[in-house]
Amino acid sequence: MRGPTRFLPLKRSLALALLTAAFTSCWKPEHVDVAPPTPVPSPSSTPEASPTPIYIPQKRLDTAKLFNGIELHTTIDTEPGSTATTERNTGGSYALDLKLRVKVPKANSELRELAALNPALPQVLPGLEALLPNAKVPPFFEAFYRFKLATLQQNLPRLDLLLSRHNFYDCETMLALEHPQSKRRALLIQADMDIDTDGSDGDRVVPIDTDSPTFQSMTSYKWPKKTTVANPLLAAREAKLKEAEALAGRSPGREQRDQIGALRYEVSQLATNSFLVANADPYIVLPGWMLGQSGQPFSPRVGDYAVVIFNSTLYPAIIGDVGPRDKIGEASLRVGREINAKATADNRPVSALKITYLVFPETADKPFTAPDLEKWRAHCEQLLSELGGHAGELHTWPDVTTPASTPTPSPSPSPEPSASPSASPSQ
Repeated sequence: MRGPTRFLPLKRSLALALLTAAFTSCWKPEHVDVAPPTPVPSPSSTPEASPTPIYIPQKRLDTAKLFNGIELHTTIDTEPGSTATTERNTGGSYALDLKLRVKVPKANSELRELAALNPALPQVLPGLEALLPNAKVPPFFEAFYRFKLATLQQNLPRLDLLLSRHNFYDCETMLALEHPQSKRRALLIQADMDIDTDGSDGDRVVPIDTDSPTFQSMTSYKWPKKTTVANPLLAAREAKLKEAEALAGRSPGREQRDQIGALRYEVSQLATNSFLVANADPYIVLPGWMLGQSGQPFSPRVGDYAVVIFNSTLYPAIIGDVGPRDKIGEASLRVGREINAKATADNRPVSALKITYLVFPETADKPFTAPDLEKWRAHCEQLLSELGGHAGELHTWPDVTTPASTPTPSPSPSPEPSASPSASPSQ
C-alpha cells in the first residue's frame, strides 16, 4: 500500500508547521503605525506652521478710550491654578487691579500763555500786564484739584461716575490780582463755560427752562417777594410734597424723611422769595467751598460782581449760584446764549479754556434785590476802571422780563342799607 505511506511525511510536516504557528502567534508583537520622518525643508522652502497650543479664545484690547475720555490700557496676566471649584471660591483668582494715572496741571501765570487762549485779552485788559508780575496763584487752585482727585478716588470703582477728561481739565488758572494804587482786588479764573438753567420767580414774567435733568427751582441769590403772585413752580412742588408725605405714612425711613424735608424747605422758599432766572439774568456759578472763606481776601461771595470776557467783549454779571465742588466755569443760560446762540444745558457755548471770569470779592450789594441790569453794568465798569481799565466792548443787557401783575381782589359787595324805622311824629 504504497499510496498512504508515501504522504505520511508530508502530513507530519504540515501538522508540525500548524502547531508552531499556533504557539508563535501568542508572542507576535502588536502592529504600530510609525509616522514617517519629518522632511527637512530646503533653505528656499517655507516651513509649515507648528500646531497652536489649546487656549481659551479671548479678545485682547490694548488701548481704548472710555466714553468720558479716559485713555484705557489693558493687559491680561494668567498663571496656572487649581481646580475650577477651588478657584471659584478664591477671591484673588479672578481680579481686576484698577490704577488711574492722572497728571495734575500747573496754573498758567504768563500773559503770553493767557493770550494764546484769547489773543484779545492783553488789549481788552490793558492793565493786566502790569498786574501779573505780582499776581499770586491763590490756594483755591490747589484745593480745587485736590477736590477733583478726592472725587476720582471716591468714584474709582464706578467707571461711569468718573469725571470726564474734559471736566477734570476745566480750569487753566486762578490768579489773585491787586491794583497797586486803587487796591482793587480781583480773582481771575480762566476756564471753559457750561450752562446753568436754574431759578424761578413769581414777581417777574419770564420763560423758565425746566427741561434740564439738573434744574433747580432756586438759586443761591434770592430776595423777599414783592407781590402776591405765586411762583409758577409752587403748585407742582406742593403736590409733590403731599404725595411724598402720603407714601411715607407715619413711619418714614431716613431717605423719605430727607426727601420730605427738602420739599418742605423748597415749598417755603418758593412761597416767600424770588430767585434769579437763568434765561433772563446774567450770572456765574462757583463751587460752594470757594465762597466766604474767612481769612482769604480773595474769597468771593454770592452777589459779588463779576465780568465774563470772551474775545473782545466783556459781559457784566454777578455770582448768582453755587455749584459742585469739583467743577468750575459755569454761567447762566442768558450769558451762554449771548456768546453762542446754540447754547443749552446739554450744549456748552465754549468747550475750550477761552473764557476769562474776573470776580471782584466783597462787592455785593446788600440787601439782595431784583436784578437792575443797568446798575450792574455801571458798577462793573467802575470796578474795571479801578483795576486798570478796559478797552473792549462792555455789553449792555436789555431787561427781558415784565413785572407780574398782582391780582386785584374782587370788591366785596356793599351791604344794602337796612330800612330804618320811621320816626314817630313829634307830638
